[in-house]
Amino acid sequence: MSLTVNQRPSREEYFNNPAHFETQLGLWIFKSGSHPFFTEKVGPRSVEFYSIHFVASGKVRFGWDGSSISLSEGDLFCLFPGSVYTYVKDCDEPSTMITWTAFMGELMPSILKHVDLCPERPYRQNAFRDDALAVIKDIQRLLRQPQQDHSLQLMSLGFQLIHSIDPNRDQHLPAASAASDWLESVPGYMGLHCTENLSVEELAAWAGVHRSHFTRAFTRRYGISPSRYMQQLIMEKATRLLSAEGTSITQTALSLGYSDLFTFSRAFTRYFGMTPSAFVKANRSSSRTSE
Repeated sequence: MSLTVNQRPSREEYFNNPAHFETQLGLWIFKSGSHPFFTEKVGPRSVEFYSIHFVASGKVRFGWDGSSISLSEGDLFCLFPGSVYTYVKDCDEPSTMITWTAFMGELMPSILKHVDLCPERPYRQNAFRDDALAVIKDIQRLLRQPQQDHSLQLMSLGFQLIHSIDPNRDQHLPAASAASDWLESVPGYMGLHCTENLSVEELAAWAGVHRSHFTRAFTRRYGISPSRYMQQLIMEKATRLLSAEGTSITQTALSLGYSDLFTFSRAFTRYFGMTPSAFVKANRSSSRTSE
């Protein structure tokens, strides 16, 4: 079960009220939050938990026990109990964003050491990819539902988040092999989920790579951008549905994930140069002629 507190327009934070068995594992989620337009200075202060902060965009200057470093997108820092820390925006970009998940449990010191985080060097650069941010979003989504018991899911997501920042997680795969695996698999995944309005960020998170690398590698392999390929899949499916007897244009639009007929008609017309109704009329005329 979870409890939601401390919600403000620019900052959100959600606390977990764990089940008893969660706290027996030696690692459990204490809270999670995000600050999409981070500007103010935090600290100096200390905490009684272990909080992993992810720099999702912009730059942040992180200070701990008399030392400091400038961290940017893809870097992270960890707040350890007993240390005095500060962090503040370190650039002119308006979109500096940080997001965090805090843990408690007796196993946290050794687990954080396993992922190269310790009180003496509580930060890592180029430490995470979009899949880590996707896990945090899932954690926060569950914590926003205090009326439901998500204990088992939160336990799983906690370990997934730690695994997502493990610098050793891909060592068993050669880089070329890993790239080949997701590049071979992603078109099929896109074909299965093309009607779910997946963003490039979500596709990159599924592949386990950064969105910019995902776009470059996909375009290089297939000669078309991921967004354009997804649009092609949707429009090909649209023509199949519109060619089927008894399927209306509205039914086609809704089955493809469009919220309304107008949005679908506009996208179809831009892609094919004709309206859906014109396509249906031409296709049915062609079918009668062939008969």
